[in-house]
Amino acid sequence: MGMNSFRTSIITAADLSEVIYTSGRVFDNLRSSRLDTAEFLRTGDTSGINSRADLALLEDLRDAATFIINDPRSVLSAKYLCAINATIIRSGALNPGQLRAEHQNIGVSTVYGRHEPPALTTTSLDRLLSKPYPSSTPLEERAISTFVNIARAQPFEDGNKRTALFAANSMLIAYASDYVLTAPVSDNDPTITKNFTDNLARAYIFNDDTPVIADMQQFGLIDREHGKHPRQTSKGYEF
Repeated sequence: MGMNSFRTSIITAADLSEVIYTSGRVFDNLRSSRLDTAEFLRTGDTSGINSRADLALLEDLRDAATFIINDPRSVLSAKYLCAINATIIRSGALNPGQLRAEHQNIGVSTVYGRHEPPALTTTSLDRLLSKPYPSSTPLEERAISTFVNIARAQPFEDGNKRTALFAANSMLIAYASDYVLTAPVSDNDPTITKNFTDNLARAYIFNDDTPVIADMQQFGLIDREHGKHPRQTSKGYEF
């Protein structure tokens, strides 16, 4: 991890364009292109946005990005996650920012079966977020594991993976990481997203996190300056 000028420079939602685009594309079937998404974030131009649904989704993701930029956290809490989820008001849950209740029977269908974890309280979500990591664990790996743990817990009525991804990026911003964490996607290789989705489902159903963590290390982390995926070495992430 490099401690560069990420936090000392002026950051906008446009700087998280890849996070926003890939989150929308992988998790919510965004149809607008990467370039049109970036243009919308830079200028507000909606001429390239394909539908009202895409616009609502991108406005929500922009607001989530703005929130974590303005208030990045190195240590996450249930209250903070609720605040991220509360920005997803146009394309998310009926009750954004509120933890789901057990009686709602909210879950997700996967290729390995139905995943419907127990509903969490603020206390139990805080406990999940306070899971310790060995001191030698790189920040980027902690951020990836945080994404997986939040997504698997499904704490909200909707927008769980989006909330998880922005929470992970909040940690990266707070620690001035050189990297952002995106949802794995390639315009030229659809198997990257398929494998990621399947492996995330494995983490949900079988608690097997290793494959999805490897996917995000290889295809999710992006260097902000170079716009490229790093390679992992014994010294950390390099090019």
